[in-house]
Amino acid sequence: MELRFDLWHLAFVSLVAGRAPPNFEVLSEVRLTIEPQRADLLLLRRVGAERKDDQALVLRALWARLGRVAIVEYKSPVESSFRPGDLVRLVTYGGLYETAHLDELPAPGDLTLVLVVASVTPTLRQDLARKGWTLSPLGGGYARIDGPMYTTYVAITDEVTDAERDDYLRLFSHRTAQPGEAARWLKQWMRDTRMKQPDIEELPGYEEMFQKLVEAMPVEKRLAGLAPEQRLAGLAPEQRLAGLAPEQRLAGLAPEQRLAGLAPEQRLAGLAPEQRLAGLAPEQVILALPVEVLRMLPEEHLQSLPPDVQETIKKRLRGTAH
Repeated sequence: MELRFDLWHLAFVSLVAGRAPPNFEVLSEVRLTIEPQRADLLLLRRVGAERKDDQALVLRALWARLGRVAIVEYKSPVESSFRPGDLVRLVTYGGLYETAHLDELPAPGDLTLVLVVASVTPTLRQDLARKGWTLSPLGGGYARIDGPMYTTYVAITDEVTDAERDDYLRLFSHRTAQPGEAARWLKQWMRDTRMKQPDIEELPGYEEMFQKLVEAMPVEKRLAGLAPEQRLAGLAPEQRLAGLAPEQRLAGLAPEQRLAGLAPEQRLAGLAPEQRLAGLAPEQVILALPVEVLRMLPEEHLQSLPPDVQETIKKRLRGTAH
């Protein structure tokens, strides 16, 4: 079997191991048989230990449902993380483990299977339909798969993180990461991992996980050092202008750009008469006069005007004649 070894799995193992209830032992990359087939997580109830499932700090509503042994298959929030056949593979893990540990699992409910996904994808639904199994919601982001020979639960991190208000688990969902303790934990975990594995940037999932840290940064830190054009890249015009006052939207535009598309009456709105006539030649000012005033102009004055102006005035006067 191909070993799916990426940064998301490493971080999720660290999260569960550090926040599991004290009566569980958490093992990772556990070989199920002599063949190189490994489960992401193996959760073992400590023999003789008092049940303290309510002390879990992650996936808090899951632990009380688990048997003596639980095999966990984790799927990261990266697109296409869940592949066809992964659900059947998880059930197969259960059979392999039970075969190798028959004496440790005397009761039917001793072995539990858990699938952790960010959301229920079409591929997961296809796997369920192919086997004739059903997904029964339990509330709070958890569900049970009815049909497999082992009790099988699904934890949907997109929903669990909201129901349990868990900012740590939020890092392993499609939800936007929040600044605070959880983001600092992930940052420290990545720093520690880099010390052990200097080529961490080459591991699958690094870019997506680093983006989670970026999401959790304050806005001013995310924008620090970016040129204005870099900040605006990819924004639609309405997004760029959102929140700006009218005068801010117009700042820097040439006059013809400001006036483009306006009707004449819109351009003149609010201007005093002297402002409207400013810059016009004398003959142009005469053309702006009302017809009543034009009728009162002396004939000799009209004849002193340029021929085209005279013709325009005559047309206006004829057009209003009774």
